[in-house]
Amino acid sequence: MIKSMTAYGRFSKETAFGRLVVEIHSVNRKMLDLSIYLPKEFLRFEVEVRKWLMAHLERGQVTVRITLQYEGAGGRIYADTLKQLQTIKAGWDQIALQLGLDPKKEIDLKFLVDQMQAASPVQLDTDEALFREPLQEVVLGAVHGLMQMKQQEGKALAADIANRLNMIQKILGTVEGKKGELLSRYQQKIQERLQEIAPLTPEVGERVLREVALLAEKVDVTEEIVRANSHLQQFQIHLDTADKAIGRTLDFLVQEINREINTLASKSLDTEVSLSAVQIKGELEKIREQVQNIE
Repeated sequence: MIKSMTAYGRFSKETAFGRLVVEIHSVNRKMLDLSIYLPKEFLRFEVEVRKWLMAHLERGQVTVRITLQYEGAGGRIYADTLKQLQTIKAGWDQIALQLGLDPKKEIDLKFLVDQMQAASPVQLDTDEALFREPLQEVVLGAVHGLMQMKQQEGKALAADIANRLNMIQKILGTVEGKKGELLSRYQQKIQERLQEIAPLTPEVGERVLREVALLAEKVDVTEEIVRANSHLQQFQIHLDTADKAIGRTLDFLVQEINREINTLASKSLDTEVSLSAVQIKGELEKIREQVQNIE
């Protein structure tokens, strides 16, 4: 199943050290470009977070924001706010006295609260596993949501592209059916023009047939139609059986189909065929735009 590169995923969990929230936003890009924003308490896990993400993502510009919300945290955070403030005050009182300052004038509640907030309540040095495991769970939860949206968007893209592929195949079938008709009309046109000049003789008729045969060889678009249909079939197969990133492969196939249609148009002697080529190129451009968003 193909996946879109445009998607969003979010997951949160209440932990012993606060609520962890992970948000992932992805947009289209040729290569995988990860931007990870972590709270300072979890900066040491950035390499691991990157590995967890790369195990599931192959293309796209992906922005990951991880936040730690202390409100409503369990007993490990601010379990005894008064005790923490008292401890901080005692330390700063000693510093103030050693500097010859009056602690009552220099140290107030706002100062103490600022110092408490500046100190991280999360002590990662105690046991990193206690923090790595919930972090991984939350990151993978957000990735799961992201992948679900990628697949939903991918279904919509695949359906739209499949309809356009069918339309192109029908147009090519119409063009192929006109090959013999075009040559017959061309032969008749030559004969009519020659008859305006003089009655046709067997020798002139034979020469007309040779000219038509030479022209048929020059304007034959059978190879272009066969190759274009082959590329269309390959395209459809990739849409139906995709189990990995196929965006670049599909983009290449669109270019190859477009190349065959350009050659077909250059060989055309008929206005209807030229218009058909223009219509096919219009559908290919729409497919190309959709393919740019496929992982």
